[in-house]
Amino acid sequence: MPRLTGQVVIIGFGRLLNTAAASATLMVIARVLPDRESYGAICQLMMLYMILSQIFTAGIPQSIYYFLPRYENGECKGFMMQAMAILMGSGLLLGVGLFFGAELVGRLLHSPLLPPLLRIFALYPFFMLPTVCVESAMLHYDRPTASVVFNMIARVGMFLSIVIPSLMHTSLIIIMWSWVSMAGLVWIVAMLMIFSTVKSQSFAWRREMLREEMAFSVPLAVGNLLLLSGVYLDRFLVSNLYGTDAFSIYNNATIVILTLGMVGNASSVVLTSEFSKRTSKGDYASFLKIWNTAMMKSAVILFAAMGFLAFWTHDTMSLLFSQRFAASGEVLLIYVWSIPALLVIMQSLFVSMGATRMMLWITLVGLFMQAACVFGFHFLFGFYGIAIGAVTARYLGVIFGAHIFVNKVTNIGWKQFMPWIKVTVSLLTALSAGALSRLVMFTPVHSLPAILEYGIAFVVFVLLYLGGLHLVRLLNYLVPVQYLPAKWYPRPEVMS
Repeated sequence: MPRLTGQVVIIGFGRLLNTAAASATLMVIARVLPDRESYGAICQLMMLYMILSQIFTAGIPQSIYYFLPRYENGECKGFMMQAMAILMGSGLLLGVGLFFGAELVGRLLHSPLLPPLLRIFALYPFFMLPTVCVESAMLHYDRPTASVVFNMIARVGMFLSIVIPSLMHTSLIIIMWSWVSMAGLVWIVAMLMIFSTVKSQSFAWRREMLREEMAFSVPLAVGNLLLLSGVYLDRFLVSNLYGTDAFSIYNNATIVILTLGMVGNASSVVLTSEFSKRTSKGDYASFLKIWNTAMMKSAVILFAAMGFLAFWTHDTMSLLFSQRFAASGEVLLIYVWSIPALLVIMQSLFVSMGATRMMLWITLVGLFMQAACVFGFHFLFGFYGIAIGAVTARYLGVIFGAHIFVNKVTNIGWKQFMPWIKVTVSLLTALSAGALSRLVMFTPVHSLPAILEYGIAFVVFVLLYLGGLHLVRLLNYLVPVQYLPAKWYPRPEVMS
């Protein structure tokens, strides 16, 4: 477990820095760009790429985790070259679609500024889609630090390519060209790193390898399409119904949650790689112990963020994005209650076992839940009902996915799936610390400048939270470790 913890820390730290750089980019341009419509157009562009890149990568990064432990050395090299060729073709296809579909996308998102930006941005996917495999390749060959360094350099480069032209008050067109040019440099570095992992191996490729990868990846690609359609449905609805200005307000709150999601994603990446190695050897005995331990370690960070943000939403949005985006705090106040759901990332469990078709079924049901909740709550409560519906649907989706895994895929049962008591106590500890930190408003600290008051409140929260965690460590002795079934196994029919 120390090796896995180290990898999670390295990957998590790298992803946190990457996401912090991406968030910092938006924070800077939120202050520099002349109006909220221009800022909203950049946010829409980033959202589109985040969605479409996940779809057009077609599950290739996940397939690397699954297949490399199952191939011989020569086949590994052939498989990596096959994966890169698929991703470059996907990037080219996506770029053509963005170029010719720019006007249609602009109309759908109520954004007249978007079409000319999309025609330049169409070059970006060709360069950037293959780079998503750097992390998968580096983790398989136990080089997580190399992955983190690459991602940090790439993210800082992207940050500078957008922020420097913005600070010079250049046009959005020039900002786009700068962004795309940096993507070309990142692509060169990524290709060198990926092929460095297999350069000493002989080359071997079989036609069956392509068929096997497609059988594995296509359900994931369709699943990603359905999943992201649901995850971003609320933002598309806001943009379509309320315009770019309202979208910029709404999107800022979701960025904060997306940043926190990197904690769970880091665990998911490492766990997918490790679970795949273990299940390829038939080792299921330690599977769930690692899952529970990783969940509790992630909870310490995620619940800390939730405990503080739940009581300082408006202050956080004003400090991060300027006072003109203070209204984002009202959306964040709703979205912050989705944080516990970030703990349960089901994809790592299903992908590592090869049960991608089951994952597709779960995602399809989740999309229907998302649509029903978002449209239903919007009808009842208007603008803020969209956020309420999105949070509600996220919990329903997690519960349904966990139900399938617990009852249909395995024989573990709900009691073993999560350390329920410890998770609950940690969450209550964080919320209590957050509520108490709010009391600084009734002290002389409230007369200080807003940023100083915020900083002092944060320090108070951290001290209270760490003290509370120290007290509840007694639960390690009072509550026994989750006991696994005598024999844990996946149900054979799921793997067929």
